[in-house]
Amino acid sequence: MPNLPAVEATKRAVHDTRTRVLLSKTKMTSIAEACGRNRMTVAKWLDGDDISLAAYIAAQQLSGGDPIETLTNALAAENTITALAEGEVK
Repeated sequence: MPNLPAVEATKRAVHDTRTRVLLSKTKMTSIAEACGRNRMTVAKWLDGDDISLAAYIAAQQLSGGDPIETLTNALAAENTITALAEGEVK
């Protein structure tokens, strides 16, 4: 069974967030403090495919990102990929 569009969009948004955090050199401890978790949990989430909403927003904001724009882009990319796979986009 192929991954669901929501799962793929989530993976893309988390990956984009992880990239932004690393490039901006945002400290995991800062993200952890902002979302009420510990540094290791935040690092684990950012290395995975899913993240809590609080950690996602904290990571985006502290790294200078826009959580809504990142999620919108991830959803748009997933819809395009899905449409291509189904032959709807030419």
